Amino acid sequence: MVQVCHSEVREFEDQFVNVYGNRFLFLCPPNEYGVPKFLPSTIRPTHLPYQELYEYKSCTKFLADFFNYDELAPPDCYPTVIPAPASVLTWQAGDCFDLSIALASLLIGVGYDAYCVSGFAPRFITTRNEARSACPQLDVDIEETKEEDKQEDDEFVIPKKPPLRSEYLDAKKRAEEADLARLQEEEMKSDSEDDPSSDEDEHENRRIHCWVLVRKGAREVAEDMYLEPTTGRIYSVTRCPYLKIDLIWNHRNLWVNMQVCGASHVQLDLYNSRYFEYVMLDAENPGDQGGDADDAGAAAPDDDRQGEHTAQILDLPSPWSERPDIPRERFHARCYQGEKTIFYHKCKVEQYAPYTQDDGLVQRITLYKDVRRQIPLEIRERFKHRKDKLIERKRRPMQNETIERFLPGRPSTSATVGGALKEFREISALSRELIFYKSRLDGLVRSVEIIGRKMFEYFEDRDDRLIYHSVTLDPTALMNGTLRNNTKNKDTYTVDSVGEVPIKKMTEKFRRNPEVPADEDIAKISFYLTEQSSTSIYSSTGKIRVDYHREPGSLTFRQCMYHYEDGNLRRRPANLPQPTQAEVHKLLQMQSTCRERITSSHNSITQELTARRKDEISIRGMRSVAAGKKRDLTTIPGSRDDVLEPSVYDLARESARVEDSREGQEEEKQEEQTSKVDILAPYLVDFVNKETGLVQLDSLQAELVAKKCTTDFRKRLTDRAEIIQRRLEEEQELLRKRRAQMQRRGDSVEKDEQAFAAYQDEAMFRTQILEQRLARHEMQAIEKFQELERMLQEDPRLAAMWQKEPAAVKG
Repeated sequence: MVQVCHSEVREFEDQFVNVYGNRFLFLCPPNEYGVPKFLPSTIRPTHLPYQELYEYKSCTKFLADFFNYDELAPPDCYPTVIPAPASVLTWQAGDCFDLSIALASLLIGVGYDAYCVSGFAPRFITTRNEARSACPQLDVDIEETKEEDKQEDDEFVIPKKPPLRSEYLDAKKRAEEADLARLQEEEMKSDSEDDPSSDEDEHENRRIHCWVLVRKGAREVAEDMYLEPTTGRIYSVTRCPYLKIDLIWNHRNLWVNMQVCGASHVQLDLYNSRYFEYVMLDAENPGDQGGDADDAGAAAPDDDRQGEHTAQILDLPSPWSERPDIPRERFHARCYQGEKTIFYHKCKVEQYAPYTQDDGLVQRITLYKDVRRQIPLEIRERFKHRKDKLIERKRRPMQNETIERFLPGRPSTSATVGGALKEFREISALSRELIFYKSRLDGLVRSVEIIGRKMFEYFEDRDDRLIYHSVTLDPTALMNGTLRNNTKNKDTYTVDSVGEVPIKKMTEKFRRNPEVPADEDIAKISFYLTEQSSTSIYSSTGKIRVDYHREPGSLTFRQCMYHYEDGNLRRRPANLPQPTQAEVHKLLQMQSTCRERITSSHNSITQELTARRKDEISIRGMRSVAAGKKRDLTTIPGSRDDVLEPSVYDLARESARVEDSREGQEEEKQEEQTSKVDILAPYLVDFVNKETGLVQLDSLQAELVAKKCTTDFRKRLTDRAEIIQRRLEEEQELLRKRRAQMQRRGDSVEKDEQAFAAYQDEAMFRTQILEQRLARHEMQAIEKFQELERMLQEDPRLAAMWQKEPAAVKG
């Protein structure tokens, strides 16, 4: 069948050359074994058990990160070998043809109408140089942010009338901004002579490339699109960067493009003889019979073609490749050799496999101000599998700003107050903000501190109806030395790197209590603790302002102001109703409670931030050790296991160790139970007295029984040792063969060294276990043999063996 197919392809190629001239057709390249294979037979549709490979976007992006891309050498020639997609997935490396065939195999396997396309492309495509392209990850982050804003913003907003604008002034402003941006761009461009993004190309318009086409229709694809397997980008068919199309093929057929135009203007009507010449006849798509006679196929005119349609159709042979597969461990590693770096326009993206970095880092995006990537503006880091649930961190070095986001389930740092930290924002020495999930016991959802000036927090679903409290500080008091040295105030607030700062005002807000009248239900209460006076810098005379809720439909609300006079609360002027003793006690109690709440909240926040600093100091210490730097282990404790959650592979290895230990213990228990059984029973069967049922042995018989028992027991121990030794030698022999195989491969060692390293680790682990079991068996064998000799000496049925025979009487 394969030979018939190859003869058919050769016949098509000869007829094509006779009709259209000497045009090279890349139809049957050799595979990795040197056997020529028709290109469609190389595609092997496969559905792998990974959800990420089921959609074309995520599948294309995953394979772009998974493979190590090798450029064609020279770039204007077709590759000399087209390997199987199974081999390409095993090597995790290949050129554009290898990557396209592997991607098409996976897409066709999940139901897409996918094709491989070969043709010509510009240099930045064939070299995978994205130094002039925008980072696609930034667009994904913007879309995710917009979706979150839409979900959170559900309130009805009255649209505002747009202000009047001058079209002339707007156009003038846009032109000035464009000129300024162009000047800045020219100033920041790299002046290096070896800039890979320069426009000079000795192979211009002759660089061969291969990519993937996905047709509309299947899997609800709305329009045709091109997928670039080297970068994971998606292009529209009518707006693509490719220059020219030469061949198109899938797992059923191959088409030769006959259109002399750019790739973005090609008509993708594959069975129209005006546009494409197909190699194999297809029963489902017999071709277009409405073409002009002058534009007939390469092999024969339309009448002959109709005859061919009625003839017997040759079935394409099944794919020769083995089923492609990606091991689960490699799938989770994602990147080739665990890490990958890509440079974009004013951006650098670093990808890391999970568990390869001590801090759980999986991606770092660095945004730069200049094209040469020397002035960082923002650093975005993403993490996985961290015990503290940190998932993202953004740093802006110019503004000293840090933003951290956490997943739900963060461990609590206090027994009385839950953790539940969701987001942490900090501008060094200026402000910090903590946002919490709605799962804290105290109902705290947001805490903001303007360092040295003010701290305010928001609450939800509290039994005491508290929704807000704040403390305003008096930083001007710290600027005067006399206050710091001569005046003592118990109402202070501790600020990092500043110390104790006097509290100027404390405020609390409460939600409406429907069981209390509105003019008696406190909405806001403010405690003014310090006031400036002409006689002293600090005066203990303060005041309390109480605002009550509004009545429904009312614009005004009740408000009361209380002043401290001679240690008592009074209202001014004196003709106003004065507070009763119970009201004064209630206000003073609320002031004390507010101070306690603020102190408790400050302590919990400080504890949360202290724990975060300790975690980061420990991680920095581990990274310094990994970089070869020294650190004081007594002052910076911690290890990788303290930061990251155990992976499934760690759990599997631990489970294997536990299972092996359990098997060893079970074997020991069985041996102990066997030792408790009457081991002489099989050897005493022939010496049992049938009448009495007792065993009576003379010295010779007892010695014979003991010798048989000892010989069999020794043979049993020796056989078990031989079994363990044989398994150990088999493992060592397999490891030696694998090492020799790696040494013989030469240039391909780098491609397989990661798989060999994983196999070597597993083999060394099994070898170590077998060596330990063999050593333990040898030690236990000596002890068990000594125990057997002791049992034989103490057994009363063999007592005759230890007694001397009476001397014979001479007659």
